[in-house]
Amino acid sequence: MTDTILDVQDLRKYFPVKKGFFRRHVGDVKAVDGVSFTVDRGETLGLVGESGCGKTTTGRSVLRAIEPTSGSIRFFENGKDPVDVTQLTKAGMRHLRQKMQMIFQDPYASLNPRMTVEEIVKEPLFCFGVGTARERRERVGELLQVVGLDPKYMSRYPHTFSGGQRQRIGIARALALHPDLIVADEAVSALDVSVQAQVLNLILELQNQFHLTYIFIAHDIGVVDHICDRVAVMYIGKMVEVAGTKSLFRSPKHPYTEALLSAVPRPNPHYELKRMVLEGEVVDPAHRPSGCAFHPRCRYADGLCAAETPAMETVPQEDSRGSHAVACHHFKELQLKGVFR
Repeated sequence: MTDTILDVQDLRKYFPVKKGFFRRHVGDVKAVDGVSFTVDRGETLGLVGESGCGKTTTGRSVLRAIEPTSGSIRFFENGKDPVDVTQLTKAGMRHLRQKMQMIFQDPYASLNPRMTVEEIVKEPLFCFGVGTARERRERVGELLQVVGLDPKYMSRYPHTFSGGQRQRIGIARALALHPDLIVADEAVSALDVSVQAQVLNLILELQNQFHLTYIFIAHDIGVVDHICDRVAVMYIGKMVEVAGTKSLFRSPKHPYTEALLSAVPRPNPHYELKRMVLEGEVVDPAHRPSGCAFHPRCRYADGLCAAETPAMETVPQEDSRGSHAVACHHFKELQLKGVFR
């Protein structure tokens, strides 16, 4: 049996569109529209897709950093009955926030420039009344060592550090309260490629050391291949494919996933990259087309795709990471190209 830590069902987040002098409600931007997934304890689930597909909104809704419009978000704390995050009061969320933390995308914007490293990392401890002043300082020193920084720099300000070092400070802050689940929102996208590898390896080491569970949000599917156990592909607020990383890369079932994989570089100087360029414009989430939202850009689309929204169906998977699910009318007859590692 798997040990589930998070169970999200039919999650929706709509942003109202208002116009006119009286700000009438004329529609909604459906940033997240009926997303369902589970995360097992100790695994890393990757959320991937192009900009605007709803990845970050999904992650923030799970933590209730923004309020979801509807849906169920059940969190399974060790030794306790699951709680629905969407139904918790402020007091209930205060307790749960110790178990669910976030690593932000931009290390330049996520750290207060007027606070020292010590103040930044110990702020969660102070807010939750953890330890004495001396114990908090000792905890900050331990966390900085864990993320590969010298504790003697704790009196410095963020502007004296490089981008990679600032992200390490953000990771140390996220670890301060011993969380079980961490949402990493594009945690390496703002860093140089060489620094990305160091931070990714650190994230993996911390997962093994502290038994962490990650939701790893990224638009670089190559990075997801390195760090994730399972991958969920999103397109305009919906999940179109969910599978184990190995199965997804070797045998994608959705045309959008095939297009994403075609852009993954191959470490072979003799290989000519044949990138699949999608036709048309990205769909406006405030004006979704009928049927499958991807059909205006899909080379395999037909009348059925334009008329009916495909349901998520389960297919056999090559690896042991659960099932392979896809929302496509024609996945059974399509032979899509993957990436062989």
